[in-house]
Amino acid sequence: MIAAVKVRGSIDARQKTQRTLEDLKLDDRHEIVVFEPKDSIRGMLNIAKDYITFGEISEETLEAVEERRGEELESGDTVNLAPPSGGFRDTKKQVGQGGSLGEREDMDELVHKMV
Repeated sequence: MIAAVKVRGSIDARQKTQRTLEDLKLDDRHEIVVFEPKDSIRGMLNIAKDYITFGEISEETLEAVEERRGEELESGDTVNLAPPSGGFRDTKKQVGQGGSLGEREDMDELVHKMV
């Protein structure tokens, strides 16, 4: 499964990006949505990469989020989480530049900090 978390507010985002965030059901900061890995979803995540962070999560991490919600998650379901303990790194830079935005390898670690 792929998890996406909204990191920044999108008030000044371009209309295409705002529409993509709505389609992904990422309306509020610290909201997490899980998806089945598909090319169309990856394309949408790349459009919104300046406002979200995303990556593959393990079954164990998915179970932790489901426990927080109190029911099983399906693709496209949204859960509000707490900000990560220790906070996000720079919320205006991509992961490769030392920030928190875009695709990341350690998505499990971030989600565990938020649950």
